[in-house]
Formats: sequence, C-alpha cells, structure tokens
Amino acid sequence: MLDEKLLQERLNQFKPEPLVDFKHDPNNIYEIPAVVESEDVVDLAKTNFLDVLNDEGIKRTAEETIRKYGVGTCGPRAFYGTTDVHLTLEEKLASFLRAEECIIYSYGFVAISSSIAAYTNKRDVVFIDKEANFPIQQGLQASKSRVVRFDHNDPESLFREAEKVKAEENKKKPSRKFLIIEGISWKTGKLCPLPRFIEVAEMFKMRIFLEESYTLGILGESGKGLTEHFDIPIEKIDMSFGTIEGALGSIGGYCAGSHAVIEHQRLSGSGYIFSASLPTYLAQIVIKSLDILQDKPRRFARIAREFHQFLEDCGFLVISDPVAPFKVFTVKNKENRSELEIEIHKFCANEGVHFIQGENGLVINLNVALLEEAEKLDKVHRVLEKAISSIVDH
Repeated sequence: MLDEKLLQERLNQFKPEPLVDFKHDPNNIYEIPAVVESEDVVDLAKTNFLDVLNDEGIKRTAEETIRKYGVGTCGPRAFYGTTDVHLTLEEKLASFLRAEECIIYSYGFVAISSSIAAYTNKRDVVFIDKEANFPIQQGLQASKSRVVRFDHNDPESLFREAEKVKAEENKKKPSRKFLIIEGISWKTGKLCPLPRFIEVAEMFKMRIFLEESYTLGILGESGKGLTEHFDIPIEKIDMSFGTIEGALGSIGGYCAGSHAVIEHQRLSGSGYIFSASLPTYLAQIVIKSLDILQDKPRRFARIAREFHQFLEDCGFLVISDPVAPFKVFTVKNKENRSELEIEIHKFCANEGVHFIQGENGLVINLNVALLEEAEKLDKVHRVLEKAISSIVDH
C-alpha cells in the first residue's frame, strides 16, 4: 500500500506538459449581438444559408424527436450515447456524399481538430494553407506533426514547399505526408482550386484531407460540395470533414471516407470517444435538411453570384469568391480601411442591417430566402449603397 506522504509528494511533483499551447488574447474577441428579425431588421450575421432555421417542418421534426428521445443521451457514442437516429444519419450522409462511411461528432470544431489528430503524429509532415482555420491548427498542435505552410490557395507554392521537403529527405526514410485544404476558406471566403492541388498531392504521395464546412450543401448541382463542383471522384480525397452548422441548420460535425478511415476514428478520435453524442433531435434535423435540399443549392448559387456583383458595383472590394456563401468585403481605401469598416458596420446596424465585422473585413452571411423576400433584399442594397456613398465617397 502506497504511503500517504509519498503519494502527496509524487502528486506535487507531477507537472504534465499541456496537450496544446493555448495563448488567450482578450483583445482578439469578436462579439456578435443577438438580433431579432422583423420587417425593419435584416440579420445577415447568423449562418442560415439555406433558410433551414426558419423551416416549420424542421421545427416540428425537432419537437417530435425531443418528445420521443429526450434532449440528449448524456453519454459518449461507444457507451450509451448512440441511438438509431445517429446511425441513420451516418448512413444517409455517407450515401449523399458518395463515401463508404461517415461518422458524426457532437461539435463541429472538434470534428475537424480531432479527426486530424487521430491520423497524424510527430513523425509526419503536414502541408497546410497559411490562412488555415483555427480548428485545423489546433488539431495539428495536438498531433505535434511537422507543419509546412504554403501561400493562401496557391498550389504552386505547395509544389515548391513539397520540393524542399523532398530534397531534405533524399538521404533518409521519407515521412508520411498529408495535405489539409479548405473548400472555402473560413478567413477569406476564397474557393480552393482543388484539381491542381490533387495533381501536386499525387506527385508527392500526399494523403488529402478536405475541409468542407462552407461547401457542404452549397456547392455542386445537389450540394455535395467541392468534389461535385469540380466533378472530381470522391475517391481522390482520403477524408472530408467539417461542421454541419452552416447549410444544414444543426450543430455538430462529420467526417466521411473509406471504411478504414472512419473505423479508425471510432477508436482514436478523442472528440468522438470522450464527448457526449450529438443530441438526437439535432441529428434528426440534419436528416430532414438533406431530404428538403432539392434545388436549394442551385438557387443559392444565384443569390451568391448576384450579391457578389452587387457589392462590386457598389464600389466595395470583395475578397471572397463569387460562389462563397458568405461575403468578405472591405473598402478600396487602404489608408484608413479599419476605421471606415467600423463606420460602415455601425451605420448599417443603425439602419437595421446586421452583419459581422471580422478580422479580414466585413462579413455578410447570405440566405437563399432573400430571393423571395424582395423587400428585405432591397433594404440591404439601399443601406449598403447609402453607407458607401455617405461614408467612403463623402
């Protein structure tokens, strides 16, 4: 039996290293105030691209599921947290994405970071975009892999960095190599040139992980994402993952791939093993959302392109891609850009048009319902035109 004094000494000496180096910056916090929509108020801050949050059928489905299953399972999937709805959703999402299997996480951030950490380790080399989103970076910190960054959305920059790593490894055993790319960048809204990235990855035998938070349900004829948009076989991608919090009106995340890729996560994905499962009603919402997608991706493509053109015609500098579901934009003036963004954001909010003031510019999250709500869309147009003319052109 261990002596109590010795036990206390050992506990005092135990100082484990943190899994992730986290630096809290209180100045780098963006608050998004709650907005109550009305005839005079338009909320373009929340992500509700396909207007699922306002669908009465979705609301009824959620209520019925809560009455049958309760609010949550209060347990991880492998213990007592799995319901038949979770299994149905995984099968349905895998079929929709044309993948062998799919796994569902209860939190979108963790779906990205945990699935990366499940496969990469300190002996691997992982190539990521310099503008890679925070969940990707956190997953790589946990894995302790060697990270090589390339210029934003630039396959030729990836090629150059891969050549450098290859030259270093000429006289030693090569490392496993991974490429992690975003379908649409969380930070800039730019579209990934996937075909060229695949070419480079195949040259250097890289495994490809594709983050599809802002392409799932949005891009492609039926909303299958970037591979459908570019007509690329899903087999070219080793793993796709992302949140389901943008187009599908729920909370959580997913990961899709081969049977081996998904089965590995059931044993090694810490966010899957140790987290309580996604509440059953939120899983049912995703199932219902997939059932009612229909022509929404095609209609959304129209509003995305039209609004992009409107912003450019207004005189804004649009950073994001025309097909992006959210628009990142700013003023063309370079000298006092930040001050002008603050003024435009405040002016529009006072006029009843709410959106986000982000780190790379102003951000508007579009909603497909704007196509039918002409008065609201006209209001957004008028307010933005008035803002740039009175603040920038003044």
